[in-house]
Amino acid sequence: MNISQLPLELIDEILKHLDSISLVKSREVCRSWRALHFQRKYNLVWRCLCLRDIDWDILIEITGKRVVVGCEDPDSSYKNKKHASLMVDSVDWAAVYREWFRSRHIGKWPSMACEFNCHRGAVWDIKYSGDRLVTCGEDGTIRIWDSWTGHCVRSITAHQRAVLSISLRQALGSSPHADMPHDLMVSGSKDCSVKVWELNIPGPALVTLHGHVACVNCVAVESNLAASASDDGSIRVWDITTGQCCHELSNLGEWVKYVRFWTQETLLFVTDNCKSVLWSVKGWRPLSSVQLSDTTTQGSSSPLNPGVQGAVLRGQTSLVLTHSYGLFSWENQSDSSFIHNFSLIGEHTQNVQRGECLAMHGALVAIGTRSGAVFVYHLNGKWKDQFSKVHCVLHTSQSPVNAVAIADDGEGPVLATGGDNGIVKVLRWFPPSIQND
Repeated sequence: MNISQLPLELIDEILKHLDSISLVKSREVCRSWRALHFQRKYNLVWRCLCLRDIDWDILIEITGKRVVVGCEDPDSSYKNKKHASLMVDSVDWAAVYREWFRSRHIGKWPSMACEFNCHRGAVWDIKYSGDRLVTCGEDGTIRIWDSWTGHCVRSITAHQRAVLSISLRQALGSSPHADMPHDLMVSGSKDCSVKVWELNIPGPALVTLHGHVACVNCVAVESNLAASASDDGSIRVWDITTGQCCHELSNLGEWVKYVRFWTQETLLFVTDNCKSVLWSVKGWRPLSSVQLSDTTTQGSSSPLNPGVQGAVLRGQTSLVLTHSYGLFSWENQSDSSFIHNFSLIGEHTQNVQRGECLAMHGALVAIGTRSGAVFVYHLNGKWKDQFSKVHCVLHTSQSPVNAVAIADDGEGPVLATGGDNGIVKVLRWFPPSIQND
């Protein structure tokens, strides 16, 4: 019997038991097998592979989903069934698996590099939105670029001083792999203001938010809420539909350097003295807090100010990058907290200067340094076991790296860096065609 003449029930059973590479190659067996891959039930086969091979918090990060539904997959062997499953129909699970698989090969596949002369002065933040790159800098401008051609699509000059931070909101119902996955942008500036913009429609700011009395170091956006952190020792949460300040946490006694949302209900903020706090937005109260530097300063002569350089949040785990103490991971669980402190660089890399910025996407963590190098780590499991070895070292420029962004633009892994010289460098990797089909 010709293999293409097998009963569909038998073909179904064969495909369900294949690993990811074999499942991709099965499309080349014959036309009828290839046609099967476009049926909805084979999206569920890819879903099972995702649940089996990809850590849960990484899976949520890649899909961009923050809402979990109470519908477990009885056929899944995923170890954390208690977390339930993601919404099924709206996710292209083959694309999710492909992005995760490609991230393991960043720095190893053929690549292309290009440079944009972005700003007059230092670049302070970079974000990806599909194939668009959004940058801000010391010259007080926000610029939106075509990351393939280097063409400046839009330039925004409404802030009076340097723009230090930008954050993008994922459009409702949009996939992270869409051409325009984000619809709104929030910016924070040294002029003490926070502004909200339509990302894809030119025009003035939708709203300008006033209240801080010192520079706004970091902004974050989630749904209809924006958060801002400032050198005035305060955090503000804003309703961007009304322009009103919903909540304020002030008189913290220290500069607040970073703020991050995980859903509308949880906020992470980090002060310059390395105090990290998970905060309930709904109840407006602390969920937990920790002085990260305490784990390294006891019995030592370390500097009093660790100088926080970056922070990212995923679920109940955060990463905080400091000048003085390297990298911290803080796993906050219902029964206890676990703090791990890492040297900035793993084995085989010596005499590298301190980290300046931090970014995370899916399974990838990127750290920019003063030497112009970027260190990329690939996370496969618990964060405490992931930083003993650098996945790859990328020498992006001779200028200190102030901002780094890492993503997958639908064609493959892509990384962008910005430095003191106002130049943004984009590195893009091209996977073999078998993984890109």
